[in-house]
Amino acid sequence: MWARVWLRHTALVVLVTALVAVVVIAVRDGDDGGHLAANRAQLRKACDGALPYEDLKRLVPDGRAGELTQHGTMLEPGQESRSLLDCSLSWGDGYGVTVHAEALVSDVPEGMRTDDVLGTAGADGTYVAPGTTGQYGRRGAWVVAECVGGLRGRVRPTTDLYVAALVTDGEHQGGDSQAEREKRARADRASALTGFRTAVHVANAITKAQNCGSAPLKVPTRVLDTYQAHNDNADWQSERVEEPGRDLRKCGWINPRSLPGLMSGPWTTLGDIEDSGLVSACQGTWDAEAEDNDGTQPRDWQITGVEAASWAGILGRTAYDAYEREGHVPGWGVTQSRGRPSGDGGNGDSGKGGNGGRDQAGAQGEDRISSYADDPQLALWARSVCGGRETYHRVSVIPSILIEDGATATLSAKEHAKLSRTARTVLDRYLSAADGWPKSAGCRDTKVLGEVEEWH
Repeated sequence: MWARVWLRHTALVVLVTALVAVVVIAVRDGDDGGHLAANRAQLRKACDGALPYEDLKRLVPDGRAGELTQHGTMLEPGQESRSLLDCSLSWGDGYGVTVHAEALVSDVPEGMRTDDVLGTAGADGTYVAPGTTGQYGRRGAWVVAECVGGLRGRVRPTTDLYVAALVTDGEHQGGDSQAEREKRARADRASALTGFRTAVHVANAITKAQNCGSAPLKVPTRVLDTYQAHNDNADWQSERVEEPGRDLRKCGWINPRSLPGLMSGPWTTLGDIEDSGLVSACQGTWDAEAEDNDGTQPRDWQITGVEAASWAGILGRTAYDAYEREGHVPGWGVTQSRGRPSGDGGNGDSGKGGNGGRDQAGAQGEDRISSYADDPQLALWARSVCGGRETYHRVSVIPSILIEDGATATLSAKEHAKLSRTARTVLDRYLSAADGWPKSAGCRDTKVLGEVEEWH
């Protein structure tokens, strides 16, 4: 009998010990789990509830608690701050979201030169969401929105809202095989779209909370890569580049048939694909490699490149300041005052405005251009009212010129006059093109501000 009791007792001890071990293991495993509900609740409330929960909930893990840091006027009413919202939510292992929103009283903190608008400055990895003013690059997505009733929380009143968002979806690693590269490209595209949607969602939440009278931005459903590299064959190092902005209707006015002074023959055009009401750009280049090129080569000072861009509202101020820092605005080096040009660029409405420090006596004679001049071109600036907003336009003509290192080239008064006439023709054609951005934006009251010699 005692043997049977002993056996039952031993079995009970073994069973209890096994159960305790299971519980210990479960508890130990649970130390890194069970956070999903709390993390999702945190996501809903974080950043003043402005984050797009449905877009971001897939990033929320169960194994680690989220870490939230946030501050800004939206979170602390009555507390003046440079930012309306600074918020970061992280779950480790490369998963997280960071947003920054501010009411702009100065320039947009992004590049606004023509190549920035075209997306060629950032090259591979730059995305846009058609219909949204902004871009996606290495630092995430940014958008600009308007709050017509004004934004509160800053000392100076402003109607311009800037929102940046970076969404990280883990560490995208892999080899250099075509399959791995295509996988990374898909992941980058998904991150870009989520970044845009997050920025737009935050912008709409702020304008709604501020009751500023602006319609909400449309949440984007797709993004486009401004510079796409594709494999031609199994050798991944052999690539071709496709640019979605090639040969757009809005840039079709750039051709030698409608613009006297351009190099004859085939031209290719590139335009921005933001489809924005605040910014637009076109670029045309004579195509020396085209199959239908008859082999004729351009003469010195013959125009083989054309650019045109427009920036409305705060984007115009930002673009003007960017070129001014390089001395590439009308009147720079002639007038002493800094800031926006006067209504006539300091030289009337003739298009003979600032000249990079070159006086009128020098304008009548030859000009010497050093080989160290970076991409010599003649630009012409104008200002209009487009869609009710003050808008700056910049067009430029880029001549063909070969200067040996250390040498200089001579630009005669006659050739300079040709460049000036062509630049003015380009401006007029750009502003009047039926399919162009200025026409669609209803630009009026245009004032020519002056030309700039971008070789000094």
